[in-house]
Amino acid sequence: MESVKELYEIYEPYVFKYLYGLSLNYHVAEELTQETFFQIIKSFYSFRGECHVKTWIYKIARNVYFQWYRKKGVSILHIGDELFDIAGKGGPEESFEKKEKHQAIVYTLMQISEKYREILWLRDWQALSYEEIAAVTNKSISWVKVNIHRARLEFKKNYIEKEEY
Repeated sequence: MESVKELYEIYEPYVFKYLYGLSLNYHVAEELTQETFFQIIKSFYSFRGECHVKTWIYKIARNVYFQWYRKKGVSILHIGDELFDIAGKGGPEESFEKKEKHQAIVYTLMQISEKYREILWLRDWQALSYEEIAAVTNKSISWVKVNIHRARLEFKKNYIEKEEY
């Protein structure tokens, strides 16, 4: 297995994106990413290799997130202004359209359940396989497939409703 430094260099962006997808808060995702790698350092030598190292890291990140979630008792998601700071190569119209679309996506993600948001994020934004998602969430592959389908339907329904306003 790689060193902790190598793991950090390889997986830090993925862990951050995953935690951002769960929390929808840039600063919280940064804090939880650091906590995740602190936990990885603490348990690095106890890793037995029973699963892929990527799966092990996502499991730790997931546990860190849910510990934070329970501790804080979060009920309302906060979206920082930095989320909408999207640099556009086109003119102001293109930049505005990108911001609008991004806002609609984030709003839609906030409307779906956390369970659906997590598996959608893992599959569609993190490109994990069904098997990897099953390992991270401790669910069966069939559960993952069914719930990804349901999550996509709910996302699509909410996104279309948002676009109609």
